[in-house]
Amino acid sequence: MVAGGAGWAKWAVWLLAWWACNALAQTPAASGTAYVLGDSIAYGLQLDGFADKLKARTGLDVHINYDGARSITTPGNQSKRSGLQAVDDDKALLAQAKVVIVILGMNQMEASFADAQKQLMERLKAAAPKARYYWVDIGATIAPQAASWSERNRTIYANASVLGYEVVSRYKAIFGPQADPLHIEGGKNFADWPTEAGYGGPGNVHGFYGELGQALIAAVVAGQGPSEACKRKYGQNAYVLGDSIAYGLQLDGFADKLKAQLGGDVFINHDVGRSITQPGVVQRKSALQGLLEDRERVAKAHVVVLVLGTNQTEQSFEEAQAELLQQLRAVAPRARLFWVDIGATIATQAAGWSARNRVLYANAQPLNYTMVSRYKAIFGPQADPLNIKPGENFPGWVTEDGYGAPGNVHGMAAPLAQALLEALPHPFANLPPRACPN
Repeated sequence: MVAGGAGWAKWAVWLLAWWACNALAQTPAASGTAYVLGDSIAYGLQLDGFADKLKARTGLDVHINYDGARSITTPGNQSKRSGLQAVDDDKALLAQAKVVIVILGMNQMEASFADAQKQLMERLKAAAPKARYYWVDIGATIAPQAASWSERNRTIYANASVLGYEVVSRYKAIFGPQADPLHIEGGKNFADWPTEAGYGGPGNVHGFYGELGQALIAAVVAGQGPSEACKRKYGQNAYVLGDSIAYGLQLDGFADKLKAQLGGDVFINHDVGRSITQPGVVQRKSALQGLLEDRERVAKAHVVVLVLGTNQTEQSFEEAQAELLQQLRAVAPRARLFWVDIGATIATQAAGWSARNRVLYANAQPLNYTMVSRYKAIFGPQADPLNIKPGENFPGWVTEDGYGAPGNVHGMAAPLAQALLEALPHPFANLPPRACPN
């Protein structure tokens, strides 16, 4: 009996230790505050238990300041405080914030939404200068307001890099990753939902809070970055080789965003005016030369992204493409390859760019790479990169000087970055807490 009792006691101690270890692994220690500022959609997150869900994944204490029908500049119906007033009220809370989430824009009462957005971000960053910022796009679909909501979403996405926040899409959380928040379908009901009464037209405003909460949690977890142990076990390195469009990604902070997602090292080799075979104007290295110089980085890459083709200086684009991929695979035979299509629209070059995109898409399967569409990231999922519309300006943009014809080449880095982040691997997305605690 004594021996048996001692054996049971040892087993009990071991079991208790095992339980404690797992409990600690699955519940992160509190590590700061997340502050949510919003309207009735933020109230819906509150009702859905978002605060507890986010804390369980991140260890952050969560404070949600909501007011139904609030805008940035105009008070709502409950606390009767505008978004700007709420920031003034909550300066002490914001001083502790590591994450700030803004859910404002649906109630269209600002004289200038862009100006009000700038004012709000300046005030928030003065109160919480070290926080990571997220802005939720508009997902509502009421027919009479859909066009103006789409316009607001274009402002939200265009200002992301300028004002320093990441957009989390409620519209995509509701309708799927291919949905285009820049062109909301007026009157389209949420899946299996009836039209919401009281708004003067078909469509919906509220609901789908669980889906939005999930998208927000994924963004915040990615922003925190994986633990060092997790990086060692699951992290992936990325190498980006491109032209001025890759330079735009660099300016937009894409390397940091991708590093947070992959957990490994990220390097962007860009040169303005470069093609596969011809040097650019800064490094004065072609893509083939850049690849040769970066052999050690490329050899360590799990993911390679190619942003080449806009500068039409190869004698044969198809032959140059084949040569580049052959040399790349000789250095990194196991890397996953992604190629960004051409999204530029200058009228005099659009036909040539469309022909190049047809080559890129036709060769994707034979040459074993995945296409990511800059053209669709700019113009929406229904846009056809095989038939670029000559001279069509990017949404909200004017014709770009220096090309002798209407259309655009540069810009819209944030939508492209978002498309790439969605397409590239998510090595930490589905790992159980014990394997990779966040």
